[in-house]
Amino acid sequence: MAEYVGTQYRLRAGSPMPIESKGDFVLHSFMAANTDSYIETCDAEILRSRNFQGQGGGFTSASYQRLPLSEERYSGKATTGEAYIEEKITF
Repeated sequence: MAEYVGTQYRLRAGSPMPIESKGDFVLHSFMAANTDSYIETCDAEILRSRNFQGQGGGFTSASYQRLPLSEERYSGKATTGEAYIEEKITF
C-alpha cells in the first residue's frame, strides 16, 4: 500500500576540544553517515536473507509486525547501510 522513505544524517565527530581562547572549543569531524529507512504500512512480502549486507543486498536491519486483519500482511521498517559522505556545513 503506502511506502514512506526517510533519510537520517548523522555527523561523525569527536568530543569538543578546548582551544586557546577561554570558553571556545573546536569540533573535529570526520565525514557524516547517511542512512535511508523504508517504512511500509501494508505489505505481503518481507525482505529475505539475500537482501541484507553480507548476502549481496544493501539493508542492515528490518523489523515487521503482522497486521491483525490478515495473516499474510505486514507493516514494517527496513534500513540501509550507512553511506559515508562529506559533511554539510551551514552557517
